[in-house]
Amino acid sequence: MTERILFFAYALLSVANVAAEAVGASAFAGITKACLMPLLLAWLVVTLRRSRPGHPAARWLGVGLVFAWFGDLLLNGDGASVFKAGIVAFLVMQLCYIASFTRIPGPGLVRSRKLLALPYLALWALLNGSLRGRVGALGPAVLVYSAVLIGMALAALDLIGRVDRRMGWRVAVGAPIFVVSDSMIALTAFGPLPPSQAMDAAIMATYVVAQGLIVTGMAGALGVATASSSAPTSPAGMERGG
Repeated sequence: MTERILFFAYALLSVANVAAEAVGASAFAGITKACLMPLLLAWLVVTLRRSRPGHPAARWLGVGLVFAWFGDLLLNGDGASVFKAGIVAFLVMQLCYIASFTRIPGPGLVRSRKLLALPYLALWALLNGSLRGRVGALGPAVLVYSAVLIGMALAALDLIGRVDRRMGWRVAVGAPIFVVSDSMIALTAFGPLPPSQAMDAAIMATYVVAQGLIVTGMAGALGVATASSSAPTSPAGMERGG
């Protein structure tokens, strides 16, 4: 019941935040945005408390959500230095998510079918090509951040084959939606897209959906793995276990 309440609160505040961004209610948008990641983190902790709270994948995911929250708070502020600090916080979040995804062992989809990485690499090249000549001295930082962002999406895709199929696909779909959200931030911050209330709403809509898919998918994958590992596979296995 607690899990449902927390996720309902996350969903409700997500809708409220997107609506506030769409109509330019910046104060309310800032308040609701500051509550989103703590709610999702609380949902994750409560959901995994009976299964795998100590699993390295769960710990890294939780730390990633903390840095996502830092990034949200910083990007609510004004000024170039605050914006840069927010991007650093999200860079750390991406690295934490990569660490989380790769802590689940086994052969993955990308490693067995390396050509699947090509569309992600093409997206990276397209994004950086669109920003070429617009980011100035931040060019190397943008290249690094976008590479880590695409790496996170590829690590999510590689989960397929290592976790429950449905949960793996949930994470794998959420990650590129996150890429779209961050790409819109870059394209409005540096051009060529002009900032607007509609764009702010689109950025937040894709962000909250992406985070929801990634976190619930990972929690589900860890829960399924726990159930599978604790269930006896055969009478012989039951005898050995006794």
